[in-house]
Amino acid sequence: MPRVVKLVKRKLNGNDGSWLTYHLGDDGGGSWLFHPEGTSYTGRWADGREATCFSGIPEEPGCPILYFAPHQGGWVAAWRHTPQTAINIDLSRPVTRSGDVWGFVDLELDLWHVPDDDTPPGTDPRPRLSRHGRTVGIADDDELDDAVSSGRITPAEADRTRDEARYVAGLVLDAAHPFTQAAWERFGEAIARRLPAPQQPQVTLQP
Repeated sequence: MPRVVKLVKRKLNGNDGSWLTYHLGDDGGGSWLFHPEGTSYTGRWADGREATCFSGIPEEPGCPILYFAPHQGGWVAAWRHTPQTAINIDLSRPVTRSGDVWGFVDLELDLWHVPDDDTPPGTDPRPRLSRHGRTVGIADDDELDDAVSSGRITPAEADRTRDEARYVAGLVLDAAHPFTQAAWERFGEAIARRLPAPQQPQVTLQP
């Protein structure tokens, strides 16, 4: 059975969420993590309230997700098939690893890539970058601006985050590690192992 680690995603507004994942292993670039459907997610508001649901999507049974956390760099990537086959990337401060608890601070800006994206031009207002027949979308750039305006991050950190986003988008567009076909194969192999959920929801609380 793979080692289990707890992932904690912290928001700039003081909220956070946590869930358990299996550590599938490392390569030269970073760490691969996976959780199957049925995995529990706990959200915590800055005022102390908590709510528990399923991870991936809140509705039972949730959904499986493959994660990659680089050894260096401020981002975490997630491969998924539900609600659509896509890669989603959170721009963040570098992942911290303390024993079996790993965490990252979400810096609002997100990237997304849908293989074989057939969205008609002009129907999605979010900015996109395209190359080699692939497209990467950019989401929540305005929230990054809001974080600067509110003093939660500095203009310099916002600039670094946008630079990192451009770098990671380039990896996706060029199908460079870790965004290769092998990652999708790794995801399929992890699902096929039928690992039990590291944690099941016990109580659901209303926010």
